[in-house]
Amino acid sequence: MKFTGTITHLSQKGLGVVKNAQNNLSYFVHGAWPGDHAEFEVLDKPLNNKKFAYAKLIRLLQPSAQRQTPPCPYITPEDTACTGCPWMIADYTSQLEQKRNRVIYAMQRVGFDTGQLAISDVRPSPQQLGYRNRCQIKTDGVQLGFVSEDSHRIAPVEDCLVLNDACRALLKTVQQQLPKPEWQDNRAQPWHFIDLDDGMQPQEIAIDRKRPFKQGNTAQSEWMQSWLKEKLAAYPGPAKAVELFCGSGNFTSVIAASNCTEVLAYEADTAAIEQLKARQLPNVKPRTADLYDPRIWRSLEQHADGTQILVLDPPRAGLKKHQGFFECFKALQAIYYISCNPETFARDAWFFCQHGWSIDDIQLVDLFPHTAHVEALAAFRKG
Repeated sequence: MKFTGTITHLSQKGLGVVKNAQNNLSYFVHGAWPGDHAEFEVLDKPLNNKKFAYAKLIRLLQPSAQRQTPPCPYITPEDTACTGCPWMIADYTSQLEQKRNRVIYAMQRVGFDTGQLAISDVRPSPQQLGYRNRCQIKTDGVQLGFVSEDSHRIAPVEDCLVLNDACRALLKTVQQQLPKPEWQDNRAQPWHFIDLDDGMQPQEIAIDRKRPFKQGNTAQSEWMQSWLKEKLAAYPGPAKAVELFCGSGNFTSVIAASNCTEVLAYEADTAAIEQLKARQLPNVKPRTADLYDPRIWRSLEQHADGTQILVLDPPRAGLKKHQGFFECFKALQAIYYISCNPETFARDAWFFCQHGWSIDDIQLVDLFPHTAHVEALAAFRKG
């Protein structure tokens, strides 16, 4: 079925939303932007929601005033196109506006009156291209690229404009190794993955080997570190700190350089913890722990007694385990939460506020231009 309509807004996942007047259903559309008036075709793609379905933009009748021609040649309407930078179809100012809207909507949905919150504009990335210091590519031994959204097909690419120079050079090095028969047999998946980052050498390139996590935008990561440094400097007097989801120490180094007299740093990734230990940061005690294990707070309570400062930078799932949390941190005075997911951040922030905490500050940061991703940095105080 085909229909015409106008994209009214973006979904929480960054897809265009259009209502079909013929059946009064709303449809999610990839590659669309608010204000686009177009012809759409309904897709036979299951969605467990009777009020929504999926559609495809097949003919743009009147483009949004915010739409632009993407500088990347791999962003096309084809099903096999790369979908890694879906918002490159819109000007950067409108991208930042939509990212802030995502956070506001998520906060409202859980119960916050956002008119009472100081939610910053999104801090723009100094570079919108050439900013990314890491990526994961896929290969079947014959071709190389990124997996298209909602598929298991590789979208072949020869270059990637959002990668920095070091990663683009590594990407070219991998391409020069193809075809490679030993990369062609993979019964578990139709492809292998290769992690690349600007801290590795060409001889370290290997299939199916995870690289330690690090923030993907160096300039924005440094700004986030400065934000945390400023917050910690304003804390009155020495303190004991706990850091959850510390990784290999992106924020641990900032905490160690503050007035904190002891820092307990927790992370599930053993390799990341070994990297952190090797840095030998003063007053830091790295510990390996599954922070999604329901028994974790009971274990933490034995070591975290007297903690006044909590810093956490969880993955997209957020904190997730709430039961027993504040029993573990009875002396807590300040929480600094770095989030990569507005929905789980809003859920966790609501939990904090329901237990007597207030939000002092929410800073939004664009870590990945041309995507729906937005980073939120929040400071909570007791009372």
